[in-house]
Amino acid sequence: MLKNISTATNFVDEYPDYEWLPHLGSPQTVHYRDHNTVHFQIFDRAPDYVNKTARENFVVFSTSMIKQNPGMVFPLHSDTYYKFKQTHRVTGDIVRWCIFLQDWQPGHYFDMNQQPIVNWKKGDYVELKEGDLHRGSNSGNVPKYTAQITGVLKN
Repeated sequence: MLKNISTATNFVDEYPDYEWLPHLGSPQTVHYRDHNTVHFQIFDRAPDYVNKTARENFVVFSTSMIKQNPGMVFPLHSDTYYKFKQTHRVTGDIVRWCIFLQDWQPGHYFDMNQQPIVNWKKGDYVELKEGDLHRGSNSGNVPKYTAQITGVLKN
């Protein structure tokens, strides 16, 4: 299930020009509300190796990064890629590569289609198709960082 980008470099969140925008996870339920679904995202920014990987593997794409602080949850959901479809005026087989920017830390969690994923290494990624159920959480002691490439793969 995990694939790896061998050119992955160490990611450190120390860049003053990173403007992390706050977002709330969804769906919101009786258990998942504003107080425990906060995450931060940067659009159209990613480490150089992520951008290079996107250019090599996708016809059209967008990138983003997500920072999930300890105590936060992404509830079980699936992505429809609505904004990507609207912005890039594409239909068809859109995928998202969720790339782990740092080695796994105790308390960091991700699953897709009921398969837990832990012990990842920086540069490992999963491919999410539209409708794939997935979730993530951070019950660890340090932020969890991922990058996303959303787009249409080259043939």
